Amino acid sequence: MGGLRTLALALAATLWAASSSAAPWFTLTSTSIKDGARIPVIHGGDDPKRACSPRNPAICPCPGMNVSPQLKWSNAPAGTKSFAILMYDIDGQYGAGVSHWVAYNIAPTTTELKEGDGTAGIGFTGGAGTRGNPNYMGPCPPQGDGPHHYMITVMATDLEPTLAPGLTRDQFLAAAKGHLLTSATIGGLFARAYE
Repeated sequence: MGGLRTLALALAATLWAASSSAAPWFTLTSTSIKDGARIPVIHGGDDPKRACSPRNPAICPCPGMNVSPQLKWSNAPAGTKSFAILMYDIDGQYGAGVSHWVAYNIAPTTTELKEGDGTAGIGFTGGAGTRGNPNYMGPCPPQGDGPHHYMITVMATDLEPTLAPGLTRDQFLAAAKGHLLTSATIGGLFARAYE
C-alpha cells in the first residue's frame, strides 16, 4: 500500500511541476474598468441628442465623456499576427445586443491601448458598431433601464492586419472564423442613473 501512495505522490508532484512550468494564459486587464463592477461615467457615452429609449423619442442626453478605457493584454500565443477588440452590450435592444466597438488589424507587437486611444482611433482599423461608429462608443442604455452588461473582448488571431475598414461585428467574426487563436474578456455594468 505504501508503494502505491508513494507512486501517487510522485505522479502528483510531476503533474504539478508540469502545470507550473506551462506557458501562462492570455490575459486582459484594465486600469479603467474593474471586471464585474460599474463602468466609470467618464467611459459612458456623451451623446447630447440620444433618445430616451428606442420607444420614446424624447431626448435624454447621455451623461458620460466617451473616453475609451485603457486595455492591456499579455501572453499572446505563438503565431499571433494581429489582435482585435469587440465591445458588446448583451442587454441592448431588448436582449438582441448592441455592438459598441469593432477594432481590428492591431499589430502583433501591440500589448496596450491607452485611455482615449479607442475614441481617437489610434492603433487599429475601425469597423462599424451598431450605430455605424468606427471608433469606441461609450455605454448609454435607455433611460429607466437597470445596468446593462458590457463585455470587452481582445482576440489574438493569425490574420494578417490587412482587413478592410468598416466591418460590422458579424462581418469581422465571419472573416476571423478559423483564425482565432485565443481571447480574453472583461466586463462591466453601466446605467444612465444609479439609485
